[in-house]
Amino acid sequence: MISGEGKTARLRTRYTGEPKAAALHAFRQTGLHFGLVPDALDAGQRQLEAHLLRTLARPHPGFVQLSVAGSVWGLSAASPAPDGLVIWPAPGQAAQLLARWLPTRTAGGEVGGVPGLRAAPLPARRRDTLSLALAGRRAHVELRAEPAVLRAAARLAAEAGCEVLWESDAASREESEALGELTAGLDTAEAAVWSRALRRLGVARDVFGAWRGRAPLEKDLEGPKPARIAPRPTGGGVALRGVVAVLSGDGRGGNGCTTAAYLLAAAAAAGGAQVGFLGPDDPSNLPALLGQGHAPFTGWRDASQQLPAGGHLKAALAPKDPAAAAEQLAAARADFDLVVVDAGNGFQLPHLAARADAVLALLPEQVSWYSSEVLDDRSARVQIWSHLNGQPRPAHQEEDLPSFLDEAFEHYVQWRAEQEGLPLPDNDDEEDSPGGDLPSFDLAYEEDQDDEDGAEDDQYDDGDEDDGWVEPYDPDFDDDVEMFWSRSVSPHLYAATRPVLPPEKDAPYLDSWRKDFLRILTPQGQRRHPGQWPQILAGWSERNRARNLERVPAGAPTAADRAAAEGELVDALTPQALERWDEQIWQRQSAAWRAADVDERHEVAHAEDDLLWTVHHPRPASEVAGELRMLTREVPYGRPVVLGMNRLRQDVDRHLLGEVRQALQDQGIAGLALIARSRALESWIGAQRLDTSMLAVGWSLAASVLDALEQHHRRPAP
Repeated sequence: MISGEGKTARLRTRYTGEPKAAALHAFRQTGLHFGLVPDALDAGQRQLEAHLLRTLARPHPGFVQLSVAGSVWGLSAASPAPDGLVIWPAPGQAAQLLARWLPTRTAGGEVGGVPGLRAAPLPARRRDTLSLALAGRRAHVELRAEPAVLRAAARLAAEAGCEVLWESDAASREESEALGELTAGLDTAEAAVWSRALRRLGVARDVFGAWRGRAPLEKDLEGPKPARIAPRPTGGGVALRGVVAVLSGDGRGGNGCTTAAYLLAAAAAAGGAQVGFLGPDDPSNLPALLGQGHAPFTGWRDASQQLPAGGHLKAALAPKDPAAAAEQLAAARADFDLVVVDAGNGFQLPHLAARADAVLALLPEQVSWYSSEVLDDRSARVQIWSHLNGQPRPAHQEEDLPSFLDEAFEHYVQWRAEQEGLPLPDNDDEEDSPGGDLPSFDLAYEEDQDDEDGAEDDQYDDGDEDDGWVEPYDPDFDDDVEMFWSRSVSPHLYAATRPVLPPEKDAPYLDSWRKDFLRILTPQGQRRHPGQWPQILAGWSERNRARNLERVPAGAPTAADRAAAEGELVDALTPQALERWDEQIWQRQSAAWRAADVDERHEVAHAEDDLLWTVHHPRPASEVAGELRMLTREVPYGRPVVLGMNRLRQDVDRHLLGEVRQALQDQGIAGLALIARSRALESWIGAQRLDTSMLAVGWSLAASVLDALEQHHRRPAP
C-alpha cells in the first residue's frame, strides 16, 4: 500500500516530472503551505524563469529550437520551491541548453540568450549542479549538470558563429540594455505564467508546442488535480527542533531581531511544530506583533490566530532576572518542539543565546558586496568639461586687513545711516539677503540697569559730541578697542552672502563715509599695522568702491579673482590631463570652459550622461566574509551560527552569495541568510493573519538554521 506521503509525492511528479525522491523531500520540507507545486513568490525569480523558458521557445539566430522526445525543448523535469527552482535537462542536452541560455553575440552584433545570465558550480555540489543567476541579482535556478558542460556550451556557441559573453564577472552595458529591452516586453502576468510553465514541465510536455507563437495559458497548466496542489495548511514543514536564539550580531538595536525571530517561529509553527516564542520584557515589540498594543503581559499567550489553521504558536515575555529567564527557557524546551528566543540587543536577553542550540545573528547593512567601475563613452569635450566642473575650487585668499575693513565698513554704513536718519536705497538683490539681525557697529557696552529701582548707569558714554554720532569704538576705552581690532586677525566674522552696501549710483555719500571710516580707525591702524596702513590709506577706498560696483560681498572673489583661480586650476591639472586627452583638445576645451558661464558649463557637462555606465564587479568573497565576520561582536560561539542581513537594500549576486557563504564556513560561520527589503515586511506588524510571503521569509530562515544544525551534527568530532 502506498502511504499518504507517497501518493502526494506521486501527484507532484505528474506535474513536475521530477524524481519521486525529490518530490517527497520537497513535501517534507514545506508541506502544502505554499502549494504542492508552488509558484515563485518573488517577482525577480518569476522573471528569470520566464526568460529561460521563453528563450528556448524563441531561440536567437544561430541556434535552432531544441527538439528532444519526451522533453520540453530539452528540459526533462523541474523541482520547484517558493524561493528557487531545480531543473533537469534531458539526457545529453545540458550543453545545448546552456548555449541557448547564456549570453552570446552574433556577428551582426545581436545579443542572444538571456543577457547578464551567468553559470557557476554550487560550492556545496560542485560535481553535479550549476547555479544560473543574473549578474548582481539574487534570483537563481539550479541546473543538474556538471561544470564541464560549460566548455561544451562555449564550443557550440563558437560553432554557431557567436561570441561568448558569459565569462566576465559583471554584465556589460550592452547586456544590461538588452536585458532591459527583453524585460520591458514581458509584463507581470505573462512572466508569471511562463514561470509556472517551467515549474510544471510534466504537464507541459503535451501542450508546449503551441507556445512557439503565444504565451502559455492557465488552462494549459491546470493538470490532473488542480485543487489538490493549491496551498493549504497541512504537511510536515521544516523539521527544526530545539532552541534557536535570534540576536543582534553587533549588540545594537534596530537590526530587526524581533521581526526575524517571530517570522521564523511562525513558519515553523505553520509547518506543524509546537513552537514557543520567548521575547524580552522591556523594551519589547512582541505585544504589538500579536496585535495587542504595547502593554506587557504575563504567561504564555496563544499567537496561533495569525497562522493558517492548525498552527500552534505561543508567546511569552521572559523575566528580567537572568536566572528566572533561564528557568523559563528550560521549561519551554520541555514543553515545545521548538523554542525561538528573541535575544535582541545587549540590553535584552543575550545571556539566553548561550543556552541555544543554534544562533541567528542579525547584522546591519554596512558591508559593500561590489566594487564599481565607471565606463565613459562620452566625447572628449564633455569629459573635459565634466572633469573641470567636478574639481574643488581653490579657496579664495584675501589679505586679512583689507578684507576685514570691507566687512566692517558694510556694517558701519548700516549704523551710520541709522544715526543720521538716512534711509538706505533698496539693495538690487534683496531677495538674497541673509536672515537675522546685523551685528551692531557700536561696540560699547550696553547701559547697565543693575539698580534695584531701575535707574540708568551712564558712566560709559560713546557719544562724540563734536561729530554728532557714535564712533566705531571709544578710543579711550581699551576693552572696546581690543574687541574691535581682535576681529581683524579672523576675517569674515561679519561675512554676508550678498553685498550689503547700497549701489554706488544710489548712495553718493559712500565716498565721504569711507574717508570718515578710515579717519576714525587710523590712530589704531597705524599703531597695530604700521607696515600695511599706508597702503590702506592710499588704496583701500578705491578697492572697496570697485568691488561694490561689481556687487561683490566682502570676502568674496571678484570676476578677476575667479578667472585667475580657474587659470591656476587648469595649469595644475594639465600634466595629468595630457595623459588622458590630446594636448590640443585639452587646451581648446579648457579655454572654452573658462570662458563659459555656469549654465553653459552645466549644460555641456551633462549633454551625454546616457553614455556613462557603471559596472559593479563582485568583491573577493574572502574580503566580504571577513568584513561580515568583524561585525559579529556579541555572538556566543561553540554552536552553529547563521548570519542574517535584514531588510537588505542591495540585490546580491547569487553566485557571490554562495562564495561568501563558503568563505564564512571556512571562518567558522555555519550559514548566511538574506532578507530583502519589502513593503510587506514594513507593514505586517499586528496583522490579523501572516500572508504567504511573510511565512516564506520565516521558512527560508528556518531552512538556513536547519542546514547549519545538520552540518554541525555531521561534522566529525575533533
